[in-house]
Amino acid sequence: MNRKARILWSLLCFGCVIGFAVAQNSIPHESKEPTVFQPDDENEGFDNADPPSNDVLNSLLKTAEARQMSAKLENLDHEQLRKLFEVVKVHLGDSRELVEVVLGHSAMSGVDSNWFWIVRCLPGHSEVILFANGNGLEVLKTRTAGYKDIRTIWSSAAGYSITTVYRYDGIRYKFARKRTTTVKPPGK
Repeated sequence: MNRKARILWSLLCFGCVIGFAVAQNSIPHESKEPTVFQPDDENEGFDNADPPSNDVLNSLLKTAEARQMSAKLENLDHEQLRKLFEVVKVHLGDSRELVEVVLGHSAMSGVDSNWFWIVRCLPGHSEVILFANGNGLEVLKTRTAGYKDIRTIWSSAAGYSITTVYRYDGIRYKFARKRTTTVKPPGK
């Protein structure tokens, strides 16, 4: 092979290697984001949680749940309020848009269940697009209007459980269906 042919061949091989590398980076990889959030089970899903940003905190404090707990929140300063929440960023839509799964603590939680919010962060503001309660929250693989469906599960020690599914309607998540089950103790 002459010198020109070797250079051309080398450039062609180099181009193929670069092309394969670019193609590998553009192939969607399995997400490492959590899809199951069960705070009562070793804080599953919230291992790498952060406190909410000021914008997200302000959105949470405008919710009906915060108004309901206003007497318990009124003497807390901004940093104490921030400590009432844990935030994990996830992708629920097809875009690169991140939403935040938020877990409430103390005054922003139920007696027998956890309180969860899904907050969409937009340039300049954020908005709560779902409030749900339960022992756990799961991001499903099924989608409605471009966003993944959400399922919550609440169970009692007596064997009673409620599974609720929420679907996105293009603006926020709405109740889709509920299933109630009771597990009878053995021998009854």
